[in-house]
Amino acid sequence: MKYWRKYHPDIDAADPRYNQVSLIYSVLLIMVAYFGIIGVLNITLFDAADIAFYDFIGLALAVAIYLFVSRGGNFRVASWAVMATLIIILFAFVHLAEGRNYSLLWATMLPPIAFFLLGRSGGSWISGLVFLYFSWYLYQLLNQGVTANLSLGALFNFVEVATAQIFLFRFYERSRQEAYEQLQKTSITDPLTGVFNRLYLDNALKKVLSLASRNKQPVSVLLLDVDHFKRINDEHGHLVGDLVLVALCKVLEEATRESDSVGRWGGEEFLVICPNTDEAQANALGERIIEQVREKAVNGGIHVTVSIGAATFNQVDEKSIERLLQVADNNMYKAKAAGRNQVVSTALVTS
Repeated sequence: MKYWRKYHPDIDAADPRYNQVSLIYSVLLIMVAYFGIIGVLNITLFDAADIAFYDFIGLALAVAIYLFVSRGGNFRVASWAVMATLIIILFAFVHLAEGRNYSLLWATMLPPIAFFLLGRSGGSWISGLVFLYFSWYLYQLLNQGVTANLSLGALFNFVEVATAQIFLFRFYERSRQEAYEQLQKTSITDPLTGVFNRLYLDNALKKVLSLASRNKQPVSVLLLDVDHFKRINDEHGHLVGDLVLVALCKVLEEATRESDSVGRWGGEEFLVICPNTDEAQANALGERIIEQVREKAVNGGIHVTVSIGAATFNQVDEKSIERLLQVADNNMYKAKAAGRNQVVSTALVTS
């Protein structure tokens, strides 16, 4: 878990503010480290107390903004405060250095931070205005005949900017990857129960059957439905009904193997895909699920049961999906017609 989550436990990876908040804290920590280190170097190594003064101002402002956001401050305000601090310190540094020793390199730090924190519109305006100003300032220096005056400071400026850019874009790449992974997870996950959704199950079943066809392995599916689920909703309310479904999914995940796929098929129906599983194994799994579901109490004493229809192909072809699901569905209704709280299974051969 990210260190800043202790300040904002309500913001998770699915929250649209997640990346912005993570970036604010990362940028502030980089600012604290850089302003502190560079300020000390300017005093001890370069005898530039005037520049160090602004470095320490930047350090103080960065710490203040950090405290502001960690105590619940507005993230938008904090983003603009970060940009204002960077621009003020940058302008002061470049003017004191009179553009020498590659001091203008620090201007390249502003666009990525501005775009990350302020978005496309704000980032464009801030970056454009800053670059326009420094272009004009550099033109004035050229007219005055100011020389480059390269020294050890030029080397330090180059190294400092380069490493800061690496840290910043490394964070961006990590943030982008986390956002992509979260999007992938969201696209295949049922939001209520946390198990796979119908889209994932459709694709998973195709892959499992294709692999089983090549390896000559059996495949089983279990389609299960919560008995009298409408009665639960009517008597206890839909929130309790949701708790029942969540509890059921926990049982399913505990009862199945890591290689099995558990997902919500629709409403109170759930599908378990079991690769390399014959009819006897599928039936045993169904009995285990029924027993564990029956024993588990939900929301202070509510007990539920499930009816399960299982279907197995011992010799699979890749066109077996519809038939496999249809047989499992028929068996589930047979289980309900026979009194519920049981499993009905069938082994099939390809036609």
